[in-house]
Amino acid sequence: MRALLLAALLPFAACRATDAAPMPVAAAGTLLLCGGGLDNDTAGVWQRFVQLATARGGGSVVIVTAATGPQEVEVADKTEALRTWAPTLPVEVVLRETSTTDTVAAIERATALFFTGGDQKRITARYRPNDEPTPEWHAMARLLARGGVIAGASAGCAMMGRQMLEGGRSAQALGLPAPASEGEEPVPVGPRLGAGMQFLPLGLTDSHFFERDRVGRLVAGLLASGERFGLGVGEDAALEVDLAEGAVVGLTPSESLLVDAAQARREGNVWTGMRARLVAPGERVSLRMPVATDVRKMPDGVAHEVPIVEPGQNRQLASWRLFRQAAHPAAGVVRLRCDGWSVRACAAGDGWVTFAIEIAN
Repeated sequence: MRALLLAALLPFAACRATDAAPMPVAAAGTLLLCGGGLDNDTAGVWQRFVQLATARGGGSVVIVTAATGPQEVEVADKTEALRTWAPTLPVEVVLRETSTTDTVAAIERATALFFTGGDQKRITARYRPNDEPTPEWHAMARLLARGGVIAGASAGCAMMGRQMLEGGRSAQALGLPAPASEGEEPVPVGPRLGAGMQFLPLGLTDSHFFERDRVGRLVAGLLASGERFGLGVGEDAALEVDLAEGAVVGLTPSESLLVDAAQARREGNVWTGMRARLVAPGERVSLRMPVATDVRKMPDGVAHEVPIVEPGQNRQLASWRLFRQAAHPAAGVVRLRCDGWSVRACAAGDGWVTFAIEIAN
């Protein structure tokens, strides 16, 4: 089983960002990427999770809390959510302290896993330390290979790829130094990348995406890692990834952003050549698409500035408004000014936008 899974994943691991890489034929199963802040009344996510978990009849769920600080709180919350949407669905819990033997046994019984939020580095440290697979990781891989589902919220979303973003703000990922507090070590610049859990062999994932202006760090991470695709998932938003078909599907009214960095490049303090599209609920986008060779060059000038009003929802969704407005062919170039950097975007056709990131002068 391990050999089959690794054979399926290796073609992606070896791909350069500019390759038109097909999805691995032998890959199976489904991933649910939840961007964080997942409420118990977010019906579309929970209903789809339960549907996938019970697709072959029966079904059982394991809640994995390795990322979370106060594990008991998340156990109670997620267990209660599942009881609301599927009162009879068996639910087990795996804590960081749960033994290897008990963890593997629980996963072998399961049809679905749900990783709670917190710190994604805790997940890899527990189940894939130093990028080495553990018996628990092999059990998770077998679950996917038999058509199961692995879901994760916040940190549980961020750890899905071959590589993962470990933290940090967009400004520092783009190379802007952070103000140092007295007596504290300076915050390192550049994207903070580490080895992920390797469930998603096609790019980087990021959570709390629009609310925390993370498009800058996702782009910096894509160029540094050599990955082609980035999946930015906002709060109360979710994407389904069909590994067998090589497609992502929007699940929630809150949209997510798919970034294609196949033609991305950096020239000094400007990152150009990126394409992106918002994935709306019910929309299905293939990740087997060929590399676009006609990425539109950003026109000069700005037709519209996205206003920001502090604090509140206006500020949190400014990044989403940028991409939604720019997708309209008549909008011209739309710009959002962030903390020391900015994003300019314009329509590229068929729902796609071309965008560039610039360090402020």
